[in-house]
Amino acid sequence: MTVVYPTLLGEAGQGDAERRVRGCVKPVRLRGSTQLVDLSTGEVREVYSSDQEFDGRTYVRCGNRRAAVCPSCSKEYKNDAWHILACGLVGGKGVPSQVAARPCTFVTLTAPSFGAVHGLRRKGVCRARRERPVCPHGRPLWCNRRHPQDDATVGEPLCQECYDYVGHVVWQFHANELWRRFLIALQRRLAVVAGVTPTEFRARCRVSFSKVVEFQARAAVHVHAPMRLDGPDGPDGPPSDLALSVTDLEDAVAYAGRQVKLLSLPLADGTVYELRWGGQLDTRTIRGAAERDGEIRNEVHPERVAAYLAKYLTKATEDFGLNGTIRSARHAAATGASRHALRLIEVAEEIGQTAEGYEKLLRHLGTLGYRGHPISKSRAYSVTFGQIRRARRMFRRRDAALDPDSDIRQLLDDEVPAGFERISSWEFEGLGYLDLDTSAAAVAAACRSRTRAAEASAATTNNP
Repeated sequence: MTVVYPTLLGEAGQGDAERRVRGCVKPVRLRGSTQLVDLSTGEVREVYSSDQEFDGRTYVRCGNRRAAVCPSCSKEYKNDAWHILACGLVGGKGVPSQVAARPCTFVTLTAPSFGAVHGLRRKGVCRARRERPVCPHGRPLWCNRRHPQDDATVGEPLCQECYDYVGHVVWQFHANELWRRFLIALQRRLAVVAGVTPTEFRARCRVSFSKVVEFQARAAVHVHAPMRLDGPDGPDGPPSDLALSVTDLEDAVAYAGRQVKLLSLPLADGTVYELRWGGQLDTRTIRGAAERDGEIRNEVHPERVAAYLAKYLTKATEDFGLNGTIRSARHAAATGASRHALRLIEVAEEIGQTAEGYEKLLRHLGTLGYRGHPISKSRAYSVTFGQIRRARRMFRRRDAALDPDSDIRQLLDDEVPAGFERISSWEFEGLGYLDLDTSAAAVAAACRSRTRAAEASAATTNNP
């Protein structure tokens, strides 16, 4: 008995693979299978195998968030991030709508100044100075140009020798710890305002937030954070019984942002930096009654906050000529890094090689020393990326039977029947689509394999 399978390259080649991964530019190629094993009898049931595909390979979306790498996956990531941010402000996906009535503000924390840089100005020129001073190295500390949006000099120091590159890298390296201490100081200040101890405050009130990190033109990160005051049970429980208003929250943010400080790890020569947040600290009350598109001082609509933050999550350091992992300063120069970014990478590489405790800098040269994720959140703020992706898989598998308003936090995907155990075995084969010749060979090999399997099964049936 001979079984013939279709081998049309138009169906089984790159076109079919693109359909399976919904237009991903550089999918992951896998080979393997997922099986269910009956624990009582030992019977094995195959749930899915890559052999079922035309070319014997399973293509999985790369999931890259950066638009410069994969526009399709980046758009999906951006949409998921929007839901995570918006659900924490107005409810949805199982998060109760009552969160919209709680004290909530949009916080922006910036890095301090490390030296004068070229910038964009809504009114006037870049850096107008009537007296036209010069720095100790003889370079002008003024600029009478009006830089366009795409000007490569925006964010570049007026004098690279005056710019504190070491301080910039050290601050960026410690930014996550500075944020952690800011949260501690914020809760302590709120406890003082409420007239309770910090321990009692944590038992009666919870600060829920989402943190999004964005690179400024000067290559320093700054933090955007929607913050909400909840009761001890988070969004699902009643609000806090402490009489704290959004004004109290914003005043506490301003106080903590000014007061918190951190001593850096010592450099090779023993230098220690005292690290703080920059003076440009901003808070805007998040209200559903605010205009979506209008500019209202100190107020912003929740959906506008979500859209603003989700937009920046599809970018990293592409604006500085960097793309992907950077192994060294020479590698960065070969990829076309800007002069400012290249100098930061050179300093980070030197510190990582010479100063104890800074070794991790060498693994984060591509993000200019910043070691954190672009988006993070407190546990009770909203839904998670995993929950949204699980709901998407179930939506597709069950023919759109999933209620769009269902509580995706409670969904249990891929449930294993009682008495069975799931066993998955997958091997990474590569990235990207196969070329025409390789795809044709893969399809032919997969068809021969299926034919041999069918013939062996038929022989077993005919000769018990």
